[in-house]
Amino acid sequence: MRRRAGSLLTAVALLITLWLIWSKLRIIVFVSIPWWGFLILGVLLFLAVDYILSKLFDRE
Repeated sequence: MRRRAGSLLTAVALLITLWLIWSKLRIIVFVSIPWWGFLILGVLLFLAVDYILSKLFDRE
């Protein structure tokens, strides 16, 4: 149950982060980054958020 709550927290944090970035940088993203670059950026952002949350909550 604890792992599931951690995964849910990670997903919510990722969605909030992506929403904030999307609302501020929508025009710049479309101009500067192709779709596959945005996809790679999203995966890297997910991994970074997952790593930070795992360190904060000491998950293994």
